[in-house]
Amino acid sequence: MIEFFKSAGLFIICLLLSRFIGLPANFTPIIAVASFMPFLTGNRYIQLFLPVGVLILTDPFLGFYSSMPIVYLCILSASILSVLSKELTYKNLIIRGIASVAIWHIFVNFSVWLSGGLGYSLINTYFLAIPFDLRLLFSTLVFSTLFYVLREMIMNLSNHFDFNS
Repeated sequence: MIEFFKSAGLFIICLLLSRFIGLPANFTPIIAVASFMPFLTGNRYIQLFLPVGVLILTDPFLGFYSSMPIVYLCILSASILSVLSKELTYKNLIIRGIASVAIWHIFVNFSVWLSGGLGYSLINTYFLAIPFDLRLLFSTLVFSTLFYVLREMIMNLSNHFDFNS
């Protein structure tokens, strides 16, 4: 259990730092984290609320924006998809990530359009968001893969060296 908290603490610190290091717009591990949480803990509350909690903690320092509630709901929906997932496989991790980015694209960009959308039609708002949301998809796939590979390596090492004996 102590090892879990050490790992989770490191994971949370890395996630918090990723919010401040100046990654390109929409290149973030947040959806990957929401999708990956069931691999780290069986605690449903942590799975559901850790990713949104990181946003809540960091947004006051990074600035507020009109679509914050929708962004939070989209991240929460990514967490819900993960909690509802029955199998912890790489394939399902990637499917959850893709589905979460699709949900993001639909709802966040609708929110942007609803708030004025720079005067563009809804279709143009969705179209103009594609490069940003493709970056979000790419980052979600990269970070999900990175998290999965690192977890597999750590598990294989711990099984190889049998740290529990």
